Amino acid sequence: MITVRELILVGGFDESSVLAGADSLENELLGVTSFDSPDGHRWLRAGEFVLTTGFPFLSQQKTCTKRLITLIDELVTIGTPGLAIKLGRYIEDLPEAVLSHATKKAFPILSFPMNKAWSDVIVPVVQYINDKQRIELDRTHAIYERFHHYLTGGAPISTLTDLLSDTLDAPVSIHVPQHKWKWDSSLGSFPGDDSLDKLYGQRAPIRLTQEPLSRQKEGIHVRWLLHDQIVQGTIIIGQRERDLYAWEKVAIEQTAALLSLEMQRQRAIQETFQRFRNDFLQQLVSGQIVSHEMLMRKADEVGWELSDHYIAMIVSSSPHDKTGMELWQENHHLLNALHSFFSSNEAILYGLDQENRVLLLVPMPIHAPTEPLSQWLQEQCLNTVTKQLDQPVFAGIGRYHPEREGIVCSYREALISLRTALHSTPPANVSSLHVKSYHDLGLERIMYADDPATEAQTFAEECLGKIQSYDRDKNGQLLQTLQVFLQADGNYAEAARRLYVHKNTIKYRIQLIREWTGLNAENGHDQMLLRIAITAHVIGHRL
Repeated sequence: MITVRELILVGGFDESSVLAGADSLENELLGVTSFDSPDGHRWLRAGEFVLTTGFPFLSQQKTCTKRLITLIDELVTIGTPGLAIKLGRYIEDLPEAVLSHATKKAFPILSFPMNKAWSDVIVPVVQYINDKQRIELDRTHAIYERFHHYLTGGAPISTLTDLLSDTLDAPVSIHVPQHKWKWDSSLGSFPGDDSLDKLYGQRAPIRLTQEPLSRQKEGIHVRWLLHDQIVQGTIIIGQRERDLYAWEKVAIEQTAALLSLEMQRQRAIQETFQRFRNDFLQQLVSGQIVSHEMLMRKADEVGWELSDHYIAMIVSSSPHDKTGMELWQENHHLLNALHSFFSSNEAILYGLDQENRVLLLVPMPIHAPTEPLSQWLQEQCLNTVTKQLDQPVFAGIGRYHPEREGIVCSYREALISLRTALHSTPPANVSSLHVKSYHDLGLERIMYADDPATEAQTFAEECLGKIQSYDRDKNGQLLQTLQVFLQADGNYAEAARRLYVHKNTIKYRIQLIREWTGLNAENGHDQMLLRIAITAHVIGHRL
């Protein structure tokens, strides 16, 4: 492929022969042809430069301006890069309206010398194109050879920047944030571009999947590196105020291919390592590891340094209308997105549990409240990941329990919280992030438990334990008062009559119960929870 400007030089024209479209001489052509019939343009192919005597444009021995303008429009539609016309044979000169229209359409028109034959242009141009293609093929072959030697030579992947830079004679920068690759060639680097940085880790727009190599501002070309339609990184090439040659594109694609191979290798290593981490996490949340020595040894094997206390968080995509494989794939993408987010925070342990849900164990300072941490996870982490993946994300957060044995309890609570988040959101409303914390659950903690009876018993112990301690220490009657108050359906007067005390005494005791449990015995929802707690307490003592 050559330009009209090259055709002028090779075909024996000169700059003065340009009648119209002087600013469009970079139009590219694949060959040269001629026609002198009124409908000859119908058999042209895109990229063919046209030679003509102008005979088809005559009407009753006069130049037909309208026909010429129509022909130019048709040639532009076909993809013709320009034409050359023999002025003086049938047409003395072209009307100004025709030349202006051609310039407007970016369609060069040349004056073809009368003393030249068609072959004086066609033959040297075809030979020039063939020679150029042969040179292009030779350069392309040399590039393939050079990159093949690089691949088999075992050079560090970071040296790809200098290899590509030397091949193109231009500065090159490679950036893959997930693997912490940021390499600049010795010819220089580029200023940071926020518009590029914002796309890393995002789902690639359709235009990038169709054309991963694109030209940006200031002569910079960008080759996007994609995996599963997610933007992984970029190859940036500078100082090109023109379109890239074919051999330059080959060198860039070879670089992209080698980077993709290395990223695939890194992913395979990471996924294998992650499977070991997943197994270790499952042992932690199931309480299988009982020996401290074994716990520390296994943590060291997977490269984790354990904290003393953790809270559990389980994250998953929506299961609505999803097969097991689809859900696994989405959660796997979710884990990869979290890996990018947490790569700089090695204190957080993360992986997949045995049901392929994303599991986070977040270190917790002793006696620190979980609410600020839950808020941080939701606002800083999950919201970011949800926007990246463009899909609904559900999360359940457990409570803080001391020591590493508390991980089992926190995981159980996180699982109940996740089920609550999944079931409390209608399928039509799964467009964003939905988080439930066990701390805020009421009846749901029993409804969505694996063993509702055991969960109710645990709830009863948590809820009534402080009341019983108060009764023992103060010789009080809070538990009995609560039972009678519930039996009286929340009627203070009836409860007072049954207990032979004043109604204000009942009110005082119910207020104490509210302070100790956080539950209001007058509220319908809380009253239901207290009834469940009382029932579970009574049944537990009878067994």
